[in-house]
Amino acid sequence: MSMLKTRSLETAKAGNRPDECEDVSRIWVSGSGPARIVVSDGASESAFARDWARILASAFVLRPLELDRLDDASLAEWLAPCGEEWSQVVPWGRLPWHGQAKTRAGAMATLLGLTVDLASDPEGGYAWEAVAIGDCCMFVVRDDLLALSFPLESSGQLNNNPSLICSNPANNRGIEDRVHRMQGQCLPGDLLLLTSDALAGWVLRECEAGRRPWETLLSLESYEAWSAWVAEQRRGQTMRNDDTTLITVEVE
Repeated sequence: MSMLKTRSLETAKAGNRPDECEDVSRIWVSGSGPARIVVSDGASESAFARDWARILASAFVLRPLELDRLDDASLAEWLAPCGEEWSQVVPWGRLPWHGQAKTRAGAMATLLGLTVDLASDPEGGYAWEAVAIGDCCMFVVRDDLLALSFPLESSGQLNNNPSLICSNPANNRGIEDRVHRMQGQCLPGDLLLLTSDALAGWVLRECEAGRRPWETLLSLESYEAWSAWVAEQRRGQTMRNDDTTLITVEVE
């Protein structure tokens, strides 16, 4: 029986329909085997980015990366079927001539994947490992304090040029150097937050100001409350108007 309580919330940038949101999240928690949780943020400037983010997120859940042997070759091997699936999704025959070159260049997305081993250790906790390419972030809260921020540690590290995974393998050369990996242990009572970049920036700035942003996020108990809160932050310019995703994982 899983001892993780999870939920996922996402909303598209203001002015876009829900089905235009290019953030994609997946949560896989089964009775046996590890839990896998992932957020992927498609880059709007690339073609068919939501499809690419969806494919990457699903791939992480169904056939997770082996982090202990991760290098350019193994990552390229993992990405190959993802790129083939994306290419099959693209309606090549219906693309206008001016969109063909952009589409051939490939779609781009970030990826944050978390694997939690649900076999408890002697301390009653669970080992986890995480991988990140880009600026989606994971935060670990313990005893009402921020214990870990991964892969970014400050709001100043956020910029408009994050590392991205491309559906065109020619644009992924040297990508292993941009992969961040971390391992740790979560204990009963811990809270894990996985976010796309807009919310990550808000969380980091709140922490830098000495506040506890997780209290606010946990208080948003419905999608309506969540979407209203996100809209308020955007109007107040405390959060960028961008697709926004939050996954909460409470360790019980």
